[in-house]
Amino acid sequence: MRNTALLWCMTTLLLAGCAVEQPPTPLSVAPNADTPSAKAQIAPKPATANAPAQITAPQPAPAPQLRATGTPEDARRHMLRGMAAIEMAKSNDDLALAEDEFRLAAEIAPQMAIAWFNLGKAQTQLGRHDEAMASYSQYLTLAPDAKDAQSVRDEIVKLEFRRELAAKAQARVGLWVGQDGSFYRLTLNGNRLALKTDQRRVPEDEVRSTYSLVGDVPVAGYTPAEYQLILQGNRLTGTWSRGGVRADKCMIPPDTSEATGELNDREGKIVLHHESTSYQASTQMSLLGDDSCGGVVAAGKKTAEDTLYGPLGKGGLGVALYGLTQWWDGGFSMIQFGWQGRLSVRVQPGTPAFESGLRDEDEILAIDGVAVKSLSAGQAVVRLYGEPGSNVTLELWRKGNKDPFTLTLRRIELPRNQSN
Repeated sequence: MRNTALLWCMTTLLLAGCAVEQPPTPLSVAPNADTPSAKAQIAPKPATANAPAQITAPQPAPAPQLRATGTPEDARRHMLRGMAAIEMAKSNDDLALAEDEFRLAAEIAPQMAIAWFNLGKAQTQLGRHDEAMASYSQYLTLAPDAKDAQSVRDEIVKLEFRRELAAKAQARVGLWVGQDGSFYRLTLNGNRLALKTDQRRVPEDEVRSTYSLVGDVPVAGYTPAEYQLILQGNRLTGTWSRGGVRADKCMIPPDTSEATGELNDREGKIVLHHESTSYQASTQMSLLGDDSCGGVVAAGKKTAEDTLYGPLGKGGLGVALYGLTQWWDGGFSMIQFGWQGRLSVRVQPGTPAFESGLRDEDEILAIDGVAVKSLSAGQAVVRLYGEPGSNVTLELWRKGNKDPFTLTLRRIELPRNQSN
């Protein structure tokens, strides 16, 4: 009996040693991370005081499990297994194994304070802020006079701050719109930020297409483009790239360059800079046969600036917008490429917008009192979005009407992938 008690005391001291002084700071939220079950096998190495585990992003909580039962010896065994997982861990999956073992120990022996401490430590490293704070609080309840009680209280304050930062980062995820009206989807993985679009309009100073018998003709197509960035504070660094562009019979090659920028959460704006190659494409027209590409020439480099606004609200009008990248008055008038300060809607009968009085090809002159012609394409789009159920007042002009009129519509919740 004396030997058993001695072994237990030695085990408790050994277990207490797995608590590190300064746990690694978790990064921002990463969606779609998988968490292994408690039955997964142990793998290799996490935090020690000298070599903290590389935590790439907070992990989602595991699925609810039945409460474990067993003897004090079973709890001790799970504690030792958790320690082994901690010592060997090299990834979040490995840390999740340790978390599972410490949780089992705490469930079997809920009065074992050190089990709650080590569970909180593992949850901290996995970025599970709420769970870690709960585990640490349980530790303090069981061991209020522990030597490290104050440092654990301090750790809870730090976790509260990290939770706020993670929530702030997650709030950036969603749909953004560029100054030119292109819609981008923003995703986060830790401090890595990606912005992707499949509808970027190619600026005229980036690709010029000429015809041998006609002269310059604008490139009317769209191309995919993306930014892959690392966020440090409010500064962004990384790369920009776009896909190939078809200029009638010629194919403009893809392009890429370094990118820098700044994130302004207060204004809901990202300003990015990159360098792009300017190309000149020549199409040879033939009166007797098919036209052909006469050649593609890289004409130099230019510095471009992209301003993106977002994330857009989850509510909108549920209509298609026309005019963001080109405008045509109809008839024999010329198509004008790029944003012309004019915006109209395409409305399907039976939709909430139609039932509220909006009609196909109505032109929006002002949004909540702000003239559309005074805005960029992106700024106009931002004003049309908002919270589902909120109102937006439009000044409209309709073909056949002599004077403009106003109409107030209630925003509806848009499908996740809908961009207008």
